[in-house]
Amino acid sequence: MKGFNEKKKGWRWTLLVSIFVVVIILPLYMIAIGGFETIEDIFHKPPYLFPPDPTFEHYLDAFKIPMPYMKNSLIISFGVLIVVLSISLPAAFSLAKFNFLAKKTINFLFALVQMLPYAAVIIPLFLIFTKLRLINNYIGAVLGISVFLIPFAVIILRAYMMSVPTGLIEAALIDGADYFMIFRSIILPLSSPGIASVSILVFLLAWGNFIVPLAFIKERSLQPVSIGLYTFVGQYGVQWNKLMAGSMIYTIPPLIIALIAGKSIVAGLTAGAFKE
Repeated sequence: MKGFNEKKKGWRWTLLVSIFVVVIILPLYMIAIGGFETIEDIFHKPPYLFPPDPTFEHYLDAFKIPMPYMKNSLIISFGVLIVVLSISLPAAFSLAKFNFLAKKTINFLFALVQMLPYAAVIIPLFLIFTKLRLINNYIGAVLGISVFLIPFAVIILRAYMMSVPTGLIEAALIDGADYFMIFRSIILPLSSPGIASVSILVFLLAWGNFIVPLAFIKERSLQPVSIGLYTFVGQYGVQWNKLMAGSMIYTIPPLIIALIAGKSIVAGLTAGAFKE
């Protein structure tokens, strides 16, 4: 009887989760099939669950337009990843393993920045970057996105590095190692799952960022795909089928990364939740 009740409860949870999965997947599916349909088919009521007369024409047209922007998205995303890791790794190590006067204040500021909306920070950043002549170039976009992602990376990495046994650091100090050697030879290897998880998340967040490139890059040849999709939004209407096709092409790289590295992300994030 007990096994039957547990099995019944398991089916309830499965059904509940399945409903949420359908709610999340259905819009993505409708966007995917919209790239195979005409404008009339997209606005047909009731909506088609399968394209009545599918065509690859819109996907082929959409593929040609976002491709030049793909290079810009890759440059910006990898640039953000390098900047964020270069700053957040030593910062997280310092906050996890050292005691100093402003430690609590810095932790509070990182958490505060995470809670601030983009709109509250983007205007002051734009004014500062304008004076520094960092508008309309890759560097400005990379630094602008990094401002929002560094606190996020530090918070996760700090929690992970706190789980590294302090005894290892003390033993290394006794053996004559300096803190740079400890950071390079002990902290980084032991924190590699967390670093991998943060790297993937930072890349995905940078890839999907819209507001910073929109504010900081006006030169079309430097804009990422998130802005390049505006090509399908015209003065007299929206090419919905091509916009949907372009949106699906835009989601392919992060979707592949998420599917491949999904378990690694979960493992890296949960590993830092336990201390020895």
